Amino acid sequence: MEAFDRDGCLTDDALLALIRQEPDEMTRLEIAEHLSFCDRCTERYSELLCEAPLLVPAEPLADSVMEALARRARVLFFRRYIAAGMAACLALTFWFTGVFEPKDETGGNYGAVYAVSEQITSKSQELGWKFADRFQSFFDRFSSLDLKGVFQDEKK
Repeated sequence: MEAFDRDGCLTDDALLALIRQEPDEMTRLEIAEHLSFCDRCTERYSELLCEAPLLVPAEPLADSVMEALARRARVLFFRRYIAAGMAACLALTFWFTGVFEPKDETGGNYGAVYAVSEQITSKSQELGWKFADRFQSFFDRFSSLDLKGVFQDEKK
């Protein structure tokens, strides 16, 4: 059996023999080496193995996969952090409206405790604004996230 034709590619007999595992070890190594760099022979070998031609997608899939990953990342971000943000807003609303302020027997606020409470409220408000600014800057950075090059096969 002749493994290579005069162009240097594998013959159909060699490919069929390889499928049936007939060649000796040295011939199998030569065939495997040739298949490692010859796309035409690899395609012919794949067609013989699958008994159907390999289909090539009409358009590259990398862009649509990257869009789906970015969309999924945004959904996860919103699900995790929006609930925490809403809970923080609700707690701050209760705090600013005085729900947590101590009352005396007549329903009035304690004088000294009220002053401390007001300081805590202003600090909480300041921290809330800082949190909102950092949250916004994080979201701005996240929305411009570039995931190109994440996959090894993807061209940068």
